[in-house]
Amino acid sequence: MTALCATLAAAHAQVAGESRAAILLTLPASARGLALGEAWGALTDDESALFYNPAQLARVRSLAAGGSVQHYVANTTLGAFALATRAAHGTLGFGVQVLDYGTEDEIVSSGGQQGTPTGGSVSAQDIAVTAGYAVTLGSRGEWRVGTAAKLARQHVANVAGNAVAADVGAAYTAPNGWELSAALQHLGSRLTLAGVTASLPHTWRVAAASPVIRGLFGDQFALRAMGEARQSSGGAATGVLASEGTWRAAPDGLSLSGRAGYAFRGTGDDRRPLTVGGGIRLARVTVDYAYEGFDLLGATHRVGIRFGAPTGAR
Repeated sequence: MTALCATLAAAHAQVAGESRAAILLTLPASARGLALGEAWGALTDDESALFYNPAQLARVRSLAAGGSVQHYVANTTLGAFALATRAAHGTLGFGVQVLDYGTEDEIVSSGGQQGTPTGGSVSAQDIAVTAGYAVTLGSRGEWRVGTAAKLARQHVANVAGNAVAADVGAAYTAPNGWELSAALQHLGSRLTLAGVTASLPHTWRVAAASPVIRGLFGDQFALRAMGEARQSSGGAATGVLASEGTWRAAPDGLSLSGRAGYAFRGTGDDRRPLTVGGGIRLARVTVDYAYEGFDLLGATHRVGIRFGAPTGAR
């Protein structure tokens, strides 16, 4: 069970000498967001806001749903699904994130070096289930505030552990078009797995985005620049600069988007700084793609599909 032993070690990752549980919570949760280096908090306007800043759920004006998946590092699979809809005077969101480590043959110790296969199999997964709610405030709805509650579960073979946590967030749209947002994430209990207790990766993130820039390639093309700073407990602070350009044939017609992000990270991070991707939307359906590279582990590709009307945030 060598691979699953490695999985168990990874499940409680070591950050600055301290164990951190549920690292899934810090991994990409959207193909659109990943292409932007996850500098996505200030402009999030779809169901994925649940994973980045729950306050931005308030931008969703009708039913929105989407999911994305990627073949991640070391033969793992990383995916997320979320939906959001108007409820009462705000917006309600629900989402699931999964990191699947795969399945392998079960082998028990028999006194030798090889062990004895049992004929069975064992598996490992990290799962997080999140529910959030957001409302708009201010005379023009320029302020948005939101909160989310989540259950994180780690499972390795016949060992499992759970933790509960909460997120809080706020966002503001200035009269001149600038967007600002801030969130505190994964604030909650500790998680015990196989006798090892570890804290969740408490995270703060602050983001800003510029007003829409038009006229560079005609009136049908719009460009926005954005940036974000974030840090998880025990880790180094990360800064990301990103941009998204969108060409629309008509307000409700075909649109094409290109995205790129560049991250400034601490030493020892295997992820390459540049992420890129794009999207194509027709009517209410959008397909997104993102590329992320690793120095030693190669490239990963994330593909997602979303359903929902454009919000007008762009």
